[in-house]
Amino acid sequence: MKVHLERIEKEIFKYIPALMGCWAIQLLMGITVRNPLTVVLFACIYFLNKWVLGSKYKEKPPVLMLLGWGILPTALSLFITRLVYRMITAQFSSGMFKALAVIIMCCGLFILFSLLYMAVCMLLKRDKFEKKVAEVDDVKYKKATKALENKVFLVTAAICLLGYLPYFLYEFPGIMTADSLVQYQQVVGITGFSNHHPVVHTLLIKLFYRIGVMLTQDKIAGIACYTQFQMVFMCLCNAAAVREIVRIEEHVNLRHVVQAVIFFAFVPFNAVFAVTVWKDVPFAGLTVLFGCLIAEMYTRRDTGVKVTDYILFFVLSVLLMLFRSNAFFAMIPFLVIFVMLFKKQLVPVLVTAILSIAVVVVIKGPVFEAFNVASPDFTESLSVPLQQVARVLVEDGNVSDEELALIDAVIDRTYVKELYAANYADNIKELVRAGHPEVLEANKGQYFGLWFKLFLKNPGLYVKAWYDLTGGYIYPDVAYSVGNVDGIMSNDMGLYASPIIGGRFIKVKEILLKLGDFMPVYGMLFSIGAYFWGLLITLIVAVRKKRNITLHILLLLIVATLLIASPVVDFRYGYAYVLTMPIWIVLALFGKNKESEEKL
Repeated sequence: MKVHLERIEKEIFKYIPALMGCWAIQLLMGITVRNPLTVVLFACIYFLNKWVLGSKYKEKPPVLMLLGWGILPTALSLFITRLVYRMITAQFSSGMFKALAVIIMCCGLFILFSLLYMAVCMLLKRDKFEKKVAEVDDVKYKKATKALENKVFLVTAAICLLGYLPYFLYEFPGIMTADSLVQYQQVVGITGFSNHHPVVHTLLIKLFYRIGVMLTQDKIAGIACYTQFQMVFMCLCNAAAVREIVRIEEHVNLRHVVQAVIFFAFVPFNAVFAVTVWKDVPFAGLTVLFGCLIAEMYTRRDTGVKVTDYILFFVLSVLLMLFRSNAFFAMIPFLVIFVMLFKKQLVPVLVTAILSIAVVVVIKGPVFEAFNVASPDFTESLSVPLQQVARVLVEDGNVSDEELALIDAVIDRTYVKELYAANYADNIKELVRAGHPEVLEANKGQYFGLWFKLFLKNPGLYVKAWYDLTGGYIYPDVAYSVGNVDGIMSNDMGLYASPIIGGRFIKVKEILLKLGDFMPVYGMLFSIGAYFWGLLITLIVAVRKKRNITLHILLLLIVATLLIASPVVDFRYGYAYVLTMPIWIVLALFGKNKESEEKL
């Protein structure tokens, strides 16, 4: 235990100076915490700190050097902090946050100037400095066994549950937004079932809602019953991810396990999402389970895949395609690629893939029709093209009278400029629904031709419209809130928030979420675009090292569906590749390559 604590202290001493120095520069430059430059700054200061700490003066350091190290950085940091005081505190209304900004600026600049001072001394007097003797790492990793993997699974699930429980008690019976309330109306029979929000998820809510109501005769308890199920399910999915990390590395790397557990259990948006009634949350959990499964199947693709793996592959594939409409379009190319990777197990994998697609097609077709489940309207899938055509109209682009006549047959152009929002497609979709969407649906070929002609005449406006609507999925520095949902949206169905705890926990939750807009590096965890670049970079690393990239392929295909069909940049829509982050990082950086597998 003592060895582990000393190791943790050393790790903190490496990263904290880099974080504080980066934070000070970020405040000084006035850039956001989601700006990619913050990551570059953090890396530069980290390696500078590592270099300085890795060297020592051969003799007793001169008094002048020690005095300069103490006086110069202190004077410079205090002087600059005083100069920029108003600038760094202007964004905060709270006195506590203003004081915190000043402390961070002062400490960060002191660390930065101290490192620079020592770096200059080392360069000017190279002969007086020598490299420290590298310390032997005496931390031994435990080889992974079935019993140890199960222990890691149970401990992770328990820690996640403890981390999420205060959020559940504060948000009791669960967080419900407009989408949640639409599904609730279907659950209690106010409206008929619709697959606009996946009906499989709605039926799951209905199952646990009925159990809760049956036991308590209380609709609030019914919602709480579903929220409890979702919270426990997400804890188990997180635990499966950490267990998979152990399996990939074939030993318990305490550092990686602890980092993953901290991410899952204590990064606040994970807890908020776990108690929010959204389809995106269980979909992300299913993606984690599927990611663990395909990683295991890929490892055993030549030595033999178990029958239970094929069964799980079929079930999870079907659920992923049913829990999100656009996942169907990501899964089809993924399944094709996945089947191609299995040469010795080709027939069973191919049969399982075809069967899963066939079952989904049957469920979404004849089965939904038989049970009167309404499908999403055609307009719902046209977020990006509708925004692009609207952008041409808003900016008076190049449109002929004949093309305007086709547009007029669908919408009233009078309201386009008033309703158009560059980062939100629902306004224009509602304008189409208020007009004549049946004309659009009955003449798909003609209107596709219109869309393509306008693209050829206005390519710049099309690209701008697409980027303004979906660019946040690929560029980190885009502003949106993450995890700031609370309670139950006002409604006339008798649903209301009934918090069991409050007090200090509310302030803790607010601070943890606020730090996502305030603390560099940590703030990147709140940026969906940062995860995309993480995926892309680790994919390149995995390809170069000939490691497993199946999960990367699936997640990038999901990203692609968001880029061509998302109505808004929303963190929860990309939550599947956020929650799987520890797995795809370990697969790329620490997984086996083909050569090592072949030797076995």
